[in-house]
Amino acid sequence: MTITTTFGFPEAAARLGVAVRTLRRAIRAGRVPAPAQSGATAVLSDAWLESVLAAINENPAALSRTLTQKVPPFARYEGTSCWRKYRTRVRDYYAFQAALAV
Repeated sequence: MTITTTFGFPEAAARLGVAVRTLRRAIRAGRVPAPAQSGATAVLSDAWLESVLAAINENPAALSRTLTQKVPPFARYEGTSCWRKYRTRVRDYYAFQAALAV
């Protein structure tokens, strides 16, 4: 009989040095392997933690969020009255698009 230690998401996140929500987000995104049984609570094993550590060693950004926004802040209101009201927003948007085209 082998002795295995089991723990939950808070303990796993503490061992990895990240927040629980960061660990759950990485699992949902498929950047780290999902545990065999995942729900509101889960019983995780050392083998699963080793597979997560292997995934992190393979891709160091697996537990980090991307720092770029999908939509630039000045383009968020394109087509609304705010877009027509603020000329600087329009100018910044077109400068951004020109920089991407280069």
